[in-house]
Amino acid sequence: MSNFRQQLFHQFASQGLALSIDVFKTQYQPKKENRFNFDDITYEIGPARLDGDSITFEISSKIPQDELDDREDFVSYFSTIQDFLKHDAKQPSAIDMESIVQEMGGEETKERDYVRLRYNYLFSEMSSDAAVAAAIARCQQDPAAHPVPDITNVNTLAGRVVLVCVQDFMQQEATTRMQRLIEANQEVRQTFGKHLTAEAGVTDKA
Repeated sequence: MSNFRQQLFHQFASQGLALSIDVFKTQYQPKKENRFNFDDITYEIGPARLDGDSITFEISSKIPQDELDDREDFVSYFSTIQDFLKHDAKQPSAIDMESIVQEMGGEETKERDYVRLRYNYLFSEMSSDAAVAAAIARCQQDPAAHPVPDITNVNTLAGRVVLVCVQDFMQQEATTRMQRLIEANQEVRQTFGKHLTAEAGVTDKA
């Protein structure tokens, strides 16, 4: 069972993710719940999950199956996304290709494949001593310009600042990770588009 500190970290991490989702849904075509669509690909930011003294969340994007020839291409697309992201400073704790089968009515079904990435953050990553100290200093120097909200049952300025740092950190991380996934899809789609065009040209000549 989680303790009070863990519950607060989870609450403010969740608020950070929600802020990131709102920005993406404003910037791109909004869809239901935590999803949005950009350039005919659906993206999703999953909920924050508490794992001891760490927070985990997932992001995903639909593989553009209509632009690819067969399942072999789906797997290759997924692998190329992996390669694109492998040099990022923050690496996912897991990356999977997930298939979801949807019933379309009657006996008809439709299978969709997704790239799903899981990221994990220790509490210590989310509110470093340096970030907390800097935020406290700003607040003390000019409280009106840098207000820290009241938080129920959190009585110290330092405690409230830590939670604000957690929220800000998670919003920034979710935004950065999702932007990288969008960039990966943009780059990989171009590569596969050229590949398929070249294949079509070879077929025509044959």
